[in-house]
Amino acid sequence: MEILPAERLELILEFIDDKGTVNIIDLTNKFNVSKPTILRDLKELEKQNLIIRIHGGAKSKKLKGTRFEPRHVIKEQEAIQEKEEIAQLAFKHIYSGETVLLDSGTTTLLLAKKLAAQCTENITAITNDIKNAMVLSENDLIDIVVVGGQKRKGVYSLNGPFAEDMLRQLNVDKVFLGTDAIDADKGLTNSNIDETNIKKTMMKIANEIILLADDRKFNQVAFSSVAGIDALDRIITNKPLSDAEMKEYKKAGISIDIPQAKN
Repeated sequence: MEILPAERLELILEFIDDKGTVNIIDLTNKFNVSKPTILRDLKELEKQNLIIRIHGGAKSKKLKGTRFEPRHVIKEQEAIQEKEEIAQLAFKHIYSGETVLLDSGTTTLLLAKKLAAQCTENITAITNDIKNAMVLSENDLIDIVVVGGQKRKGVYSLNGPFAEDMLRQLNVDKVFLGTDAIDADKGLTNSNIDETNIKKTMMKIANEIILLADDRKFNQVAFSSVAGIDALDRIITNKPLSDAEMKEYKKAGISIDIPQAKN
């Protein structure tokens, strides 16, 4: 199947960030397109300040030592089974009559899909993610509140002061939160400051804070601090944590959920 130009840009960016430095021949062979096409794509990525053009190729602008944020189309292709398992466990924590808040992200998108397909009782779902809202709208039992704000390029989240002000007027039973990274010492961290601010607001209005994080996110640190681990009530992940990690999270009063077969 032919890749759309926008999708190819996302994949080229991921490839450059993964390799660090690439040349034109690498890219034409990898994506099976002509040299003029690759040059146009690199020009566009440079225009968006996502790469550095060098003679005969391109160089990544990814920060070393901290997790960077891939574009949404890339995230959707990563760890699909693991995210499905997490979403299925998260679905079991949503009960009739509750008001739940779904953060932006690919794992919460899978949770939204499960709600749309399997929810048989009335709930209210709030989200700042356009894709989440579209999926949730397929089930008439779900009352949907979309938090308005400014859409970020490459993702589907709505952020900024308008979104944060709207959230402050609400109270929810549970927030299902995503993160770019989590570490027992550094806590929850994120790659984008606007995302960080809205996550902080989400946590303030929720009675219960549930983090959805696949195993790749643990023992990682991203650019901007969201909260310490003691702010969390529950973590839902796909693999058992190490004994040392489990001790730290249990000490912070956090419940850890993993698929039953992996306990």
